[in-house]
Parts: sequence; structure tokens; C-alpha cells
Amino acid sequence: MRFSDQVVDAFKALHPGVRRDIRRALDEVNAGKKRDVAALTGELTGFWRLRVGKHRIVFRYDEVGQLTAEFLGPRSTIYR
Repeated sequence: MRFSDQVVDAFKALHPGVRRDIRRALDEVNAGKKRDVAALTGELTGFWRLRVGKHRIVFRYDEVGQLTAEFLGPRSTIYR
């Protein structure tokens, strides 16, 4: 699993409890467990979104199937 610089910076600014929830959700998705994940469409085709409370993680899978988290933020701003 890889993280973009934006995800790392946003992650550091979150409350420790929220960080724990997001990390757990990403680990579960990476392990193949079902979570609130949906494929994105339009300009974001090829990306997926993971919902954890009011936060969204936009991620993709690379050519070898490795999860790469590209964006992390609240629903109100993440898709801009």
C-alpha cells in the first residue's frame, strides 16, 4: 500500500482516533474485505472511493494490484 504526499499530510492533521479508523479501513480494503467502497465515474474513472465517517479516501490500484491512496479529505471538498 502506498500513500501520496497529500494523503500523508492530511493524515497527520487528523485526530488520532480518526487516523486509526482510516488506517484500519485501508488495511481491510487492501486485504480484500468488504467496506463502503465504490468505483468513481466520469473524470475519475479508474479510481475508487472509500468512505470512513465523514472522510473519503480516493484510491486506485496500479498495474500489479497495489493500492495507492491518492487523496484524503472530507466529502465536501474531496471531489473538486
